[in-house]
Amino acid sequence: MPSTMRILRADNGTEVTLEELLRTVERPNVWSMDAKMHIAVRRMTWVESVGRAAVFRVRLASGRLFEATGGQELLTVDGWVSLKRLGIDHRVATPRSIPEPLSITPMVDAEVVLLAHMIGDGSCVKRQPIRYASIDEENLAAVAAAATHFGVTAIRDDYAAARVTTLRLPAPFRLARGRRNPIAEWLDGLGLFGLRSYDKFVPSRVFELPNRQIALFLQHLWATDGSVRWDARGRQARVYYASTSRRLVDDVAQLLLRMGVHGRIKVAHKAGYRDGWHLTIDGADNQTVFLGDVGVHGARGVSAAEVLTELAPMPRNTNVDTIPKEIWDKVRASFTAKGMSHRDFQAAMGSAFCGSAMWRRSPSRQRLARVAALLDDPHLAMVATSDIFWDRIVEITELGEKEVLRASVSGTGNLFAHGVVVRAASE
Repeated sequence: MPSTMRILRADNGTEVTLEELLRTVERPNVWSMDAKMHIAVRRMTWVESVGRAAVFRVRLASGRLFEATGGQELLTVDGWVSLKRLGIDHRVATPRSIPEPLSITPMVDAEVVLLAHMIGDGSCVKRQPIRYASIDEENLAAVAAAATHFGVTAIRDDYAAARVTTLRLPAPFRLARGRRNPIAEWLDGLGLFGLRSYDKFVPSRVFELPNRQIALFLQHLWATDGSVRWDARGRQARVYYASTSRRLVDDVAQLLLRMGVHGRIKVAHKAGYRDGWHLTIDGADNQTVFLGDVGVHGARGVSAAEVLTELAPMPRNTNVDTIPKEIWDKVRASFTAKGMSHRDFQAAMGSAFCGSAMWRRSPSRQRLARVAALLDDPHLAMVATSDIFWDRIVEITELGEKEVLRASVSGTGNLFAHGVVVRAASE
């Protein structure tokens, strides 16, 4: 595995590179997929260097990016398969959601709120006043209230020509003898002070929060550069978060998984401007979970409520969270072992299963569950109810040789790296 591969810790919810684990000799608990395809906690037992090897960058349909060697094994519906045997359109396992860490460390709510707004619409450039800009009065009020936690009184500046209001967040005392604005010092401790918008990220401290505060953070972050609207012409909801920072978008996608919500990352090109990134939440079920369980603060919250009302009566599309079509080979083997013919099987399943087209399509989890119940097949039932979301490979690019490491995970021998289930050695 490349030394820069980021491993998801189960103890505190943060990510750590293999390189860091090799250097610190720390062996944390990690999230892993057990033999029944459910998320479990396992201990990393060792990490060692094995030299250099060719490394490839893999892009998935969700927009996720990760690096792996050709020999790195990924979990498929047919079992563990090395990357060199996989290609475009093959589907690999990623977690459907991420559990709350074993050890959570809450923050004061005011800090969670202020942090979300400062990441989205704040400015904390060195040698300039700390500012926040918005056209949403509820956002301005939230920031002003949160700033009082640091003893800071916001000063409002209205710019009619720009149609925006700015809040200055000055220190509540004279800045002398090394004393700093308390908000600046706090942001610096989180690694955010002085960053431009395209360098911003979600501090690791946020990933240690309980899910309630993850939702609070996302509510207020979405109120800045997020969008929620109902597309009347297309009869669908449009829900996305936009940023010029790829790292920030990756971080938000990871936080959404804590809430059981899947995001899809897309690049947004605009001539003469730095590339941007859109993190979209697609599908009525997915959008309903986000808008209902997370929600959005401020004016966008009103739009979110309207979108929820539109989504409620809509039929659900089951073509996103599907099982790879290769599962039909196991279905055929199962009903053949029970002495059933194709005709017998299709008759037992009903008219909706007639014809050969069914075998060329990826079944929904619900459909596979019906098949598993009919055949009384525990393996098919396990796949239908697993904690896996089957993402699709859309691009593989060779990057040249890089340092690679080998790791061991007790019991299961696998872990989550860059949001993908990858195989390590087992003990």
